[in-house]
Amino acid sequence: MLKIIFALALSLSVVQPVSAQIVIRSTGVVTGTVVPPSQNPNFNQGTTRIDVDAQGRFFRNGQLVYTAPNPALIQTNGSGRYWVDFRGIPIVSTDGTLTSPVLSNGELEPIRRNHNAPTRFHGTIQDELVVRGRYTGTATDPTTGLQYQGTFDISGQGSRYSDRTGGTSPTVFDFRSHYNFNANPQLPPRPTVNSFRIDAMPVQLRVTIPAGLAPIQVSPTPPIGAPNPTPITPPVVSPIPPTLPTPINPNPDLGGILSTNQLQQVSRVVLEGSRPKPMQIGPNSRILLR
Repeated sequence: MLKIIFALALSLSVVQPVSAQIVIRSTGVVTGTVVPPSQNPNFNQGTTRIDVDAQGRFFRNGQLVYTAPNPALIQTNGSGRYWVDFRGIPIVSTDGTLTSPVLSNGELEPIRRNHNAPTRFHGTIQDELVVRGRYTGTATDPTTGLQYQGTFDISGQGSRYSDRTGGTSPTVFDFRSHYNFNANPQLPPRPTVNSFRIDAMPVQLRVTIPAGLAPIQVSPTPPIGAPNPTPITPPVVSPIPPTLPTPINPNPDLGGILSTNQLQQVSRVVLEGSRPKPMQIGPNSRILLR
């Protein structure tokens, strides 16, 4: 009995683990027209509380961004703090696009969720705009260089309403979703914007690779900046046949005909001077070939 239990425990311990999902973090750019969804065209139940001055004004980097249109929207705690509450806004986009250094050869997958129109992405405008969707194509993990093909869940977060670049992303200020249920009479949130255009909004992007999806095989490429090695072929040096010296005519000024010994010495000097020096094949030639 003990042997059976031990064997069972051993078999459980060697079960092959299932590869976990991979989350790729990068940046992206979102473009598209956003509208309220047909299922819930009103604001959601989330509240963004924004500090303002006594006049209900909010400044970003010294620039006036929002002024409460009704003083009754301004709330205070009696100790010098003033704020305005805003509802979150659900949105959808039927023409949305997403580009990113880690995504290629694909696009946002359309999903039927807005009057049966194909929705490219959906999201919520709260403290910032968060868009979600599914991308079909190729995703590259920059930490490993591995590439994956398939359909991936994506999530992109834009700038907060208070960020220096907050103006590039729609905020609760743009949709004017302010409200105050404590006012008398109450001031409920009312939809005031039916459509809003987003142009090249930067987002912090998350791409989720499903568990068990194997990377695709790609041809190895040399690292960027590394030159391709070029084979060096040493030049062929043909031997030069020796050239016999031309017989020297006697010259009366030299005192008669040269002796045989003198002729041999002249021939040796001429032959040795005409022999080619061997060509150097080494580092210098490799540098020149580059």
